Amino acid sequence: MKFVALLIAILMVPVTTIANQFSDANALKGLKAVKVVCDVNVGDPKLLLRRMELIDDTYTQLIDAGIQPTFIVAFRGPATKYVTRGTRYVSPEHHAIKKEIQGWIDQFQKNGFSLEQCAIAARAQKVSYEDVLPQITVVQNSYISIVAYQSKGYALLPMD
Repeated sequence: MKFVALLIAILMVPVTTIANQFSDANALKGLKAVKVVCDVNVGDPKLLLRRMELIDDTYTQLIDAGIQPTFIVAFRGPATKYVTRGTRYVSPEHHAIKKEIQGWIDQFQKNGFSLEQCAIAARAQKVSYEDVLPQITVVQNSYISIVAYQSKGYALLPMD
C-alpha cells in the first residue's frame, strides 16, 4: 500500500511541476471578463469528448485566474448526432461515450453556458429538431450566429 502511494506521489510531481510552470498572465493582464463562442463540429466521438473536456478546462482556468467567462457552444456538422435524445443517431459502440458527452452538456448548462445547434447541420445529419437535447437551442444557421457573436466581441474558439 505504501509503495502504491509513493508511486502515485512520484508520478504526480511532473504533472504538478508542468501545471505550475506555465502561465497565461500576460494574455489575461487587465481583463476582468472574456466572451467565447466555441464552434464544435467534431464527428469522432472520442475527439468530441476531448473537446468537451478542453472547453471545461478553459472555462475552469479562466475562473481560477479571476476572469469572468461567458461561453456559447455552437454544435454543427457530425457533432449534431451526439447532442440528441436517446441512442438512435449513433452506433451501439458509441452509446457510452455519447452519454459522457451529454454529461458535459449538463455541466455546461449548470455553468451558465448558452448552447446552440445549427438547424442546417441537423437537417444534413438527418436529425429531427425535436430530438436535439432540451438544453440546446436550435438556431437557423450557426454560421450566422457565430459571425454575429464575433461582431458582439466574442472570441471564436474553433473545435474541429
